[in-house]
Amino acid sequence: MPKFETLSAETHSDIAIDESKLATTYSKFHLVNVEIKEAVQAASEFPLFFSKSSDAKYWTISALCGLAPQENVFETKGTWLGHYAPLSLRTLPFVTRINEGSQQQEVLVDVESPAVSSQTGEALFLESKRPTAYLDNKKKLLEERVNAMQQTAAMLNQLSEMGLIHAVDLIIEYKDNTNQRVGGLATVSEQRLQALTGEELASLNQKGLLNVLFSILSSIFQVNRVIRLHNTKFPGRAVNNIKFETSKS
Repeated sequence: MPKFETLSAETHSDIAIDESKLATTYSKFHLVNVEIKEAVQAASEFPLFFSKSSDAKYWTISALCGLAPQENVFETKGTWLGHYAPLSLRTLPFVTRINEGSQQQEVLVDVESPAVSSQTGEALFLESKRPTAYLDNKKKLLEERVNAMQQTAAMLNQLSEMGLIHAVDLIIEYKDNTNQRVGGLATVSEQRLQALTGEELASLNQKGLLNVLFSILSSIFQVNRVIRLHNTKFPGRAVNNIKFETSKS
């Protein structure tokens, strides 16, 4: 289980981050957050879907990396098989928390992460207690992600208001002839997309959203890659096919 602590030179000057162990951390994420600014690139690697945030207050974009919770088929034996790692992974084992009282951002570190080490890796603080260049770069990535998350939430809210987000269920067909229905995901409503007016299309194109929508639609073919990786990693639960149906919930 992750154990996050507020990062400080006083408490964490003796730990380092072994980047070679980060892929092991990824292995527990079957859905990986993708920000809208990286969606086009991520669509060349993963099937992308819309999903609600954990508090169900806003929409996010998720890369489907596994067919069951805590299973990521893009990680095997500590190796990341993807050519691209989204921002949400590259910032690990750090996260940002907004202090509700002051609205200031705090950096937290997961001290239980496999990448945290007391012997090898990138140091976080100098003897003077100042951040190392490595930690400064991680903080810049965290700041970039916070800004990207805000942009993503605002833009996806617009897409939702335009009726462009369509809830779907995944029907996983296993080779033993059993089926499993997985909900909680959504994709682009092709019917609504085709009905957009010229003015609406121009507005979406100007904001860079039209390219994102088409990329998410085309990323569906990456499901075949997920099936291949799943069958390699979990041969005892081999999958024949994955179908999509309009959500019944």
